[in-house]
Amino acid sequence: MLRALVVILMLANLAFYGWTQGWLTDVLGLSPDGDREPQRLSAQIDPAALRVVPPRGLASSAAAPASAVPEPPPVTSQVPAPEASEPPAPASAAADMATAPVPTPAPAPPVCLEAGPFTPVEWRTAERALRNTLGEGPWQLITREKPGNWMVYVGPYKSRVIMDKRAEQLRKLEIAFEEAHDLPDEYIPGFIFGRHGVEADARALQTRLTAQKVKYVRVVPLVKPTTLHTVRIQKADADIQDRVAALKPRLSGHLFETCKR
Repeated sequence: MLRALVVILMLANLAFYGWTQGWLTDVLGLSPDGDREPQRLSAQIDPAALRVVPPRGLASSAAAPASAVPEPPPVTSQVPAPEASEPPAPASAAADMATAPVPTPAPAPPVCLEAGPFTPVEWRTAERALRNTLGEGPWQLITREKPGNWMVYVGPYKSRVIMDKRAEQLRKLEIAFEEAHDLPDEYIPGFIFGRHGVEADARALQTRLTAQKVKYVRVVPLVKPTTLHTVRIQKADADIQDRVAALKPRLSGHLFETCKR
């Protein structure tokens, strides 16, 4: 039994080997290639020239020679360009940026300026310069009277002895007085009987003292009354500020500055 099985296996192996070698193709019609039929591919003259064309083009393509088949385009290698950090702006956007108008900064708001005070002598020169520069336009003149100061005075005395003797006489007459201090040298030593902002009041006191037998009493102006002028420009724009700044040499050292109130 075992011997028969070995014989059967050997016959099966020989049959399989013959089938793989194609020995049984002509005898039994059994081919190891099955339905692939590689002999047909080997029978083709130029397999690379085959093309699939629509039905309408069969006649024209069949008449065309095999040499007319276009060669495939050559493959060229392209090195990718390095990526930019930012994509370039479109040409239209660049043109719009080039032609866009530059915004004009808003002008500075006008400010209030004033210069002074000018004495009457200073104002005569400053007024001419101001009218030549600004005309009768944006400026206004502010005038105020500065009151004077007068003292009722006796002196100066030539010696301290005479001054002390005179002080004793004034005390006996019960007349109020004070010794002069913080005055120019021409008034020291001496006595002051009063200070007045109105000259008429000082003159009235002088008359009363003379009636009381006080000799050599006189009225001395400490500060003379004067008129002071201030120029104010309520709304000075940048152009006016530049023009009045050039007037400094003709304003007796005064400058146009921000209004104090």
